[in-house]
Amino acid sequence: MTNASSMDRIPDELSRRWSISSAFLVADTHTSLIHRVMRRDGSTAIVKSLKPRGMGELPGMAFLAWRNGHGAVRLLDQVQNVCLLEDAGEMNLRDHRRIHGEAASNAIIVKTIAEMHAPSPIEPEGLTPLREHFGSLFKRAGSWGNDSLSDVLRRAADIAEALLSNQRDIRPLHGDLHHDNIIAGSARGWLAIDPQGLIGDPAYDVANVFGNPLGAFDDIIRPDRILALASLFADATGCSEDKILRYALAHAGLSICWSLEDGGTVEENDNARERLAFFNVAAPLLISP
Repeated sequence: MTNASSMDRIPDELSRRWSISSAFLVADTHTSLIHRVMRRDGSTAIVKSLKPRGMGELPGMAFLAWRNGHGAVRLLDQVQNVCLLEDAGEMNLRDHRRIHGEAASNAIIVKTIAEMHAPSPIEPEGLTPLREHFGSLFKRAGSWGNDSLSDVLRRAADIAEALLSNQRDIRPLHGDLHHDNIIAGSARGWLAIDPQGLIGDPAYDVANVFGNPLGAFDDIIRPDRILALASLFADATGCSEDKILRYALAHAGLSICWSLEDGGTVEENDNARERLAFFNVAAPLLISP
């Protein structure tokens, strides 16, 4: 399918370099433009052009280059902030879960984690340290007032500080693994996309799964699901269940802060409201306060 207007957004020199014959704009977000392109050899690929607000995703490209297709899409080429990526397909794990259920989707997450966390003799440069990744939480937790949300963010920041001060088995991380970032449809099966490119404790790489998938709020706040995920991911990462759950809580606080960066209140922001509800359900499940 050709979309001439979106072709204009891919520089001509890159269209020639990558032998692009047609392009279709898939997404235009505050951080990037994403095109699915047809190449002259008949293959498809994804072109991701990072906007100024998306330049923080460049470490994710370093992560993809390092993994070289193990559990994640391949980075085929990169020219400054424009990246040519393997096309993983169009079926996301959220849709798969809706059809096949929680257990089936969780098995795919565990397999993806195992592939992405497989050891490598060389580690990538330029990844974002996990403590830096939590900067928004630490900043907001120290500046907000005395309402109930401030109490939650301060507790989330305290949990994060304790975790980050005692990291173990530090390694490269995807950093944003959830049901919409695991895709299938190609011959290579399920692959992770859109990594943040972090380096830190492996327990963090499953933290965002607890607050996903989109549209499953009733499941996200079920204590039995929270405990089941903690157990599953403890086995998958070699970390304790308590540590897995603590990273999930810390990430919930971080996600609330991100959601409110452009203003507004928790009541006006679906993600912030859901993450707050998750925190309030999950926090009492910790082994120790």
